[in-house]
Amino acid sequence: MNRGAPGGRAPWSTGDLVGVVAVVAAGAAVCAGAWTGASGHADFRDQKGWLALGVAGFLLAVAGQSWWLHRGRRSVAAHAALLMAEAAALAPVASGPAVPASAAERLVAADGMRRFHRPECPIAAGRGWSPIPRPVHEAAGRTPCGICRP
Repeated sequence: MNRGAPGGRAPWSTGDLVGVVAVVAAGAAVCAGAWTGASGHADFRDQKGWLALGVAGFLLAVAGQSWWLHRGRRSVAAHAALLMAEAAALAPVASGPAVPASAAERLVAADGMRRFHRPECPIAAGRGWSPIPRPVHEAAGRTPCGICRP
C-alpha cells in the first residue's frame, strides 16, 4: 500500500499496517497469557493479577487500533486539503468581465450545508442546487465558500 496523502491512494502505508498488526497481536498475546494464568486458579483473589494483565493487554490492542485510525484520518485530511488547494487553483479568477448584479446575488447550497457557493464553483458544479439570494443563505447561518469566494 502507498501512503495516501498527499498524492497516494491508500490512507495507510504498509508500515502502518505492520505496526497495527504487531501491537494488536501483542495485546492479544497478553490477553491469552492472562486467560491461561487465571484459568489455573479457582479463587478470585488469585485471579486478580491475571485479570489486571488481561485488561492491560486489551487496552494495548485498543490503543494500537486507535493509533491506526488516527493515522488514517490524518492522511485523509491531508489528501482532502491537497484536493481543495488544487480546486482553488482551478477556480475561476474574480477579475475579468463584471458579473451582472442579478447573477451575483444568486448563490447555491444544499440544506444542512455550512457554506454557500457560486453556481460554477468546483464544489457546487453539476449538483443541481437551486440558486437563491445571498441574504437567504446568510439568514440560514451559512458563510461564503473559501474557494469561489462569492
